[in-house]
Amino acid sequence: MVYNVYLLLVILLYCDAVLTENATTRRGISDLLTGYDKILRPNMEGPPVIVTTSIHINNFYSSTDKGMDYTTTIFLRTRWNDPRLQYNGAPNHTITLHSDGVKEVWVPPLFYPDEKSGHFHKLTTENILLRIYPDGTVLHSARFTIKLGCMMKLERYPMDEQTCNMEIESFTYTTDDLILQWAPEDDDLEALGVQEGISLPQFTFKDMEPDRSRTTRHYATGNFSYLIAKLRLRRQQEIFIMSAYVPSTLIVIVSWFSFWINPNCEPARVSLVMMALLTLCTQMNGIQAKAPNIAHMKASDVWMSSCLVFVFAALVEYAAVNFISLKIKMQNQNEQSLEMVNRAVSKNPSTESDFETSVSKSNQYDVICHVRPQRIDYYSRIVFPITFMVFNVFYWLIYLC
Repeated sequence: MVYNVYLLLVILLYCDAVLTENATTRRGISDLLTGYDKILRPNMEGPPVIVTTSIHINNFYSSTDKGMDYTTTIFLRTRWNDPRLQYNGAPNHTITLHSDGVKEVWVPPLFYPDEKSGHFHKLTTENILLRIYPDGTVLHSARFTIKLGCMMKLERYPMDEQTCNMEIESFTYTTDDLILQWAPEDDDLEALGVQEGISLPQFTFKDMEPDRSRTTRHYATGNFSYLIAKLRLRRQQEIFIMSAYVPSTLIVIVSWFSFWINPNCEPARVSLVMMALLTLCTQMNGIQAKAPNIAHMKASDVWMSSCLVFVFAALVEYAAVNFISLKIKMQNQNEQSLEMVNRAVSKNPSTESDFETSVSKSNQYDVICHVRPQRIDYYSRIVFPITFMVFNVFYWLIYLC
C-alpha cells in the first residue's frame, strides 16, 4: 500500500514537471517570437546569410529514359544563424517547432531548377521540422518526393552510366543576401547521404558527391547562389542481355541452319531465313518502342542492325546459291542439246556454224559454274560464325570498356 502511494506521488511529480516545462517552453517561444518579422532575413543590414545545406536520399523510385527524368524522396536540411532567435539555455538545449510553428520563422526560399513535379509528405503529419538552438542557430528539415529532369547520354545504351545533377538554388535573394554552401566534410550535418539498401528498377546507385566548384548563377535579375549534387547511376545490363541480346543471337544462329539444307529444297531454306528475318524485325521494333527516342545511334541499335545484316546476308547467300543452281541446270540442258547437235552435225555438215555458236554459249556457263552451290554453303558454315564472333569481340570491347 505504501509502495503504491509512493509510486503515485512520483508519477504526479513527473507529470507536473513535464507540464511546467512545456508551459515554460511555450512562454519562451512566445517571448522569442515577440516582435519577430519572418519576412525579413537575418542580419538584414549586415552580411549575407550563410545557409549550410545537406541532402539525404531516402528512396529512389524510378528513372525513365523517355522522359529524361528520375523520381526520388529526399530530406532537405538547411542550417543558418538568426541572431533574433537567441535565448538563454544550455548548449544542448533546443526548441523544436513543427508544422504551423515552422511558418512563424524565416526560412530560406529555395527551389529546384530541374523540377518537373513534387509534393510534401503529410502522413501521418506534415514532414517538416525546425530546431532552434540557444545561439540562434536554426536547423530546418523537410521530407518530400520530387521528379527531376536529367539529360542522359545514351550513346552506350544499355551499357551506359548516367550522371544526373540535383540542383538547389536561391529563388528570392541574390548573393548579396544569401549564400548557399554544402556542409563541410567534418560537419555532423552530412552534405550528401544515401539510405542503405537503396535500389532502382533499371539502375545501380554508384555514388553521389557535391560539386563545390560552382556556386553562382547569373540572371538578368542578379546573381543567385546555387548548389549541385552529382548522382552517378549505372544501368543494370542483365535484363537487356536476357530480353534482347540472347534472343537476337539465337535468331542469327538459326538463320545459319539453312546452310545445311539442300539447295534444291527452296521452300525449307526460304521459309527458315524469312522466319528469322521477320522475328528479328519484330524484336527490333519491340526494343525500339521501349528505348528512348534520340537522334543518334545507341549501342542497342548497332547490335540489332548488325544482327539484321547477318540474317539478311544468309538470305542473300541462298539467293546466290539458287542462282548458280539454276545456271547449272541450264548448263546441263545445254550439254544435252550440244550432244544432240553434235550428232546432227556429224550427219549434216551444213549445221557446223550453229554448233560452234552453241559451244561458245556452253563455255560461258562453264565459267559461271566453276563454284558449286555445295561449296558456297560449306564456306558459309565457316565464314558466317567466325565473322559474327569477330563482331562480338569488337562490339563488347568498345561498349564495355
